Amino acid sequence: MDRIKVLRKEKGISQERLAMELNISQTMISKYELGQSEPDIQMIIKIAEYFNVSVDYLLEISEDKLNINSENLTDNEKSLLLDYKRLNEIQKVKAEAYIKGLLNG
Repeated sequence: MDRIKVLRKEKGISQERLAMELNISQTMISKYELGQSEPDIQMIIKIAEYFNVSVDYLLEISEDKLNINSENLTDNEKSLLLDYKRLNEIQKVKAEAYIKGLLNG
């Protein structure tokens, strides 16, 4: 599972640290990353939750990293997403640029 290694490096943590966080051995993390072993479904879910990515992304089924579940969103966040979907393409580009500007300070 190449994505485990990529996500781990993006987060700047070692195999040992990830193993500790997931309550498994560093050897198992290494085997996952080298493709010598595959995590079971429970571990896949645990890894996806740890990195806050979708299971589909972790399994390389999708390029969509986000793990957005409507249960995790507040009513205000849901409303904002619905409003965004109603925007035309030019308005979406402007909204995205504004949000990026806010985040970059």
